[in-house]
Parts: sequence; structure tokens; C-alpha cells
Amino acid sequence: MYKLLFVDDESIIREGISSVISWDELGFELVAKLENGLQAIEYIRKNPVDIVISDIKMPKVDGLQLSKKISEEFPEIMVMLLSGYDDFEYAQEALKYQISEFLLKPITADELSKVLTSMRERLDEQHDEKENQKELQKKLDESFPLLRERFLYRLISGRIPKEAIAERKDYFQWMDLEGLYLVMIIDIPETNDDLDHIALMQFIGNQLRESDEILINRDDNFVLLLQEFVDLSDQASVDEESASLKKRSYELGKKIFSYLHKRSDDQGAIGCGEVVNSIDHLVISYRGAHSAAEYVKVIGNEMIMQVSEIRNRQTISPEDFFLLSEQLVAELKRGAREDAESALDAIFTYFEKHYLTLHEASLYLVRLQSVLQDFLQELGLVHGDEIVPFQSDYFVSINQARGFFTKVVRDIEDRIQDRRLDNTRSRVDRAKSIISQRYAEKGFSLQEICDELFLSTSQFSLLFKEGTGKTFVEYLTTYRIEQAQSLLKSSSMRAYEIAELVGFSDPRYFSIIFKKLTEKTPLEYRRSLSE
Repeated sequence: MYKLLFVDDESIIREGISSVISWDELGFELVAKLENGLQAIEYIRKNPVDIVISDIKMPKVDGLQLSKKISEEFPEIMVMLLSGYDDFEYAQEALKYQISEFLLKPITADELSKVLTSMRERLDEQHDEKENQKELQKKLDESFPLLRERFLYRLISGRIPKEAIAERKDYFQWMDLEGLYLVMIIDIPETNDDLDHIALMQFIGNQLRESDEILINRDDNFVLLLQEFVDLSDQASVDEESASLKKRSYELGKKIFSYLHKRSDDQGAIGCGEVVNSIDHLVISYRGAHSAAEYVKVIGNEMIMQVSEIRNRQTISPEDFFLLSEQLVAELKRGAREDAESALDAIFTYFEKHYLTLHEASLYLVRLQSVLQDFLQELGLVHGDEIVPFQSDYFVSINQARGFFTKVVRDIEDRIQDRRLDNTRSRVDRAKSIISQRYAEKGFSLQEICDELFLSTSQFSLLFKEGTGKTFVEYLTTYRIEQAQSLLKSSSMRAYEIAELVGFSDPRYFSIIFKKLTEKTPLEYRRSLSE
């Protein structure tokens, strides 16, 4: 129900109109019937009113003066003026005060009801619009923190037109010191849940100054905007405060790192951008912080990094990587386990000391995978798919990849060692077979067996010693004595005859060697068999 005030100095008109109009049916509540504009102004100032119906000609304060006061103090109230034919000039003046309706006397109840119905519809529209505005304002108020955060994110990422910054920073109540700025990014561990995020935001907020800001970017990482007031015309002060801001960012990073470390083994990554002296350059600091945080993730063994540290590192060289890879393969071929692992360590140390993006790191790790796979294939040591196929998202960091490839290299070394042992066993077995066939030859020598196996005497001696624990001469001599023992057991031949059969040309030397190895002479050995 809209509240309606009726003002007319003639009581007969006030009472007559009041009694013939069905106010409730039209959606109005007649709250008062007054004699002049002065009474109306006093009433309106104390009570809510939606519509005023007023005669133009009244004592003290007429309808025209009342309309003016209402338009000045209560512009939301609708006014309907009633006028006679001789009040036309007044009516023209009243148009200045945004009169909603103007009716000529005499009026009928039907005419007034139609006009009131029209006014009520307009009031309904205004009411709906106000309610919509209230709802929109409520939503805006609820969304303000999010909109403010979005403004700050767009600001630091360079996506707000320069001419719009001043207006928006006032609207979003951002305290711009107009001095020095530095952006930090805290890459949060994926293991953190929503409660961890809230707790971390509260912790960081407690470390910040009033002029600093904290927000979350599209990657769900915390972004900090730090400020420092300084007179930009004083270069000495700028340099001093710039160093102070860098130090503050690093100290803040250490506190955040310590906080994360207490709650998880996976501490995330913290990157600090460079100091800039204009909001136009905030994007430079933001991109630098992003690069520093990404590089921390690539390396995996440092948690806080300034972008200046990255820019002081040289870009990785494909040629240097190729040479280091060749050195690794050479050491693997040489069979020196410690040297091979040192060569692998040199590759990863090279990675860590040079600037690498995540994409570049992935490419070089794929190349390293390929180098080792090719090496295995070259040696014929690939059996199925022993090396885990590389995937771009398989490794969290270079540090983790170092551990993976160390295991791969050790596996390759084990396979090479097994191959060598197999080769050694094969050749030693072949040598033993030759000895078993030719041991009786008196001139059978080391050189002859080496020629038959296509090995140098040094190669054969090393292999044979590894495989049997004896030199060629020791093994041949022991084998001949073992055969002599067998003949002494199974035959009645004399010792000198047996010596001849097992390859000894001097019976006396045979007896000496036999006693040395068995602690008995051939005769004593035969007698001991019958005891």
C-alpha cells in the first residue's frame, strides 16, 4: 500500500474526494488530509509519503511552493496538482518541479481513480527498480572482495588500460603508495586442501603491511604485492629502499617457507620479481616472480629465488649437453662405475647452474633418455622396455629426475657387468675345455691357448684369473696332477709313465709338483689308496 497525502484548503473538497475514492482498492493508504502546504511539509518531514495530491491555490504555502520544496528535499515523492481554469500560469510554473500529474477542477472520482491507477503503476515500476537496485547492490557488496582481487590481479598482469587505473583503484580502495613495488608468487603444494589455503592466507596476511596485498591467481597460487614509499626523484633513496624491499621479500619468503615446512614435506616454490617504480611496470615484476617460481620447481632443490638470480644464469647450450652426454656414454663403455655416475652428476649439475624453463627441462630429459636407450640398443642390452618411458609430467623437478636417471645408469652398469661376467664365463669355459683336450701335450703353452681364443696374453690372463682364481700355469698344472691321481687310482702304470701321459717330460719334476700339491709322492699316494 502506497502512502498518500491529500492537501486542499477547502474542507468540502477534502472530505468529498476522500469519501468517494476507494483508496484501498487502488492500492493506497490515505495517511492525512491537510489544509495547506506548510502543514504538508511538516508532515512529510516526519512521516513517509509516496504521493501528494495538492491544490495549487492555498494560504501560507501554496501548491506550487509545496511542489518546489518536495522536489528539493524529497524528489522520490510523486506530486499531483489540482487546478482551476484560471490557474494555467501556475501550472506552467509547476512543470519546473517535475510534477507527475496535473488535473483541472472540477474532477470526478472516476477521473481521479484512473490517474491514481496510472501513478500506482509507475510507483510499482519504481519500487521494482529500487528492489532490483538493492539486490544488485547486495550482490555487489558480497562480490566486492572478489572483484577487488580480480582488479588487483588484472593490474599486476598488465590487463587494465592506463587511463582506467586511477578510477578503479579509488573505487576498490587500493592504497597506492606511488613508490616502489615488488610482486611475489607462492606456488602452493598440491597436497594442501582448502583449510590449508585459508590458514596459509591468514598467516601471510599477518606478516604483511597495511599497504601490501595478497590475492590468488588463476593457477591457484598466492600472489603478494609489496610496496615501499619513496621519493622517486631522490635516486639514493630509491636505491636504498629498493634493496630494503628486496630484503623484506626474501625474509617474508623464508617465513612462509618455514611455515609450509612444518606442515608438509612438499613446501612448494617461492619466486620474487624485480623492484619496479611504476604501476605500469607491475607486469614486469609479476612475470619475473612467475619465472623465478617456475625455475624453483624445475630445479627442485631451492625454495626461494629472486628473478635476478635467474637472469644472472646463462642459457643452456645444446652443444655442451651433447658433450656431457658423450662423456657419460664413454664412461659407461669403459666400465668405471664411479666415473659414469660422476658424468651423470655433471649433466644435472650443468642443468642446475643454467636457466631452464619447464618445457626446456622436459626436452633435455627426453634427450638424455634417448641417449641411454640408444646406448643399450647398441650393446644389445635392451630386453623389452626396462627404462620407464619418459612423460612430460612424470618428473616434478630436475632433482627428482636426477634420482631417476641415477637408478637407470646403475641398472645399465649392472647389465654391462652381467654381460662381462657372461663373456668371462664363456671364454673361461672355452679355455677349460681346450685345456682338458690338450693338457697332455708337453709343449702346450699360454700363447697357444691365447691364439685359439683370439685374445692377447694380458687379456686372457686377466679373464682367466677372474674366472678361475688361478693363472693359466697354475690351472694347467693342477689339472694335470688331478688326471695323474685318477690314473694312479685306476691303473697299474708306473709314475714315469703317468707323468708322460699327463704332459710332464721330466718324471722327477712331476714327482716334485705332485708332492707339492698332494703332500705325497706318487708312490705314497698309491699306497694310501689301499690302506
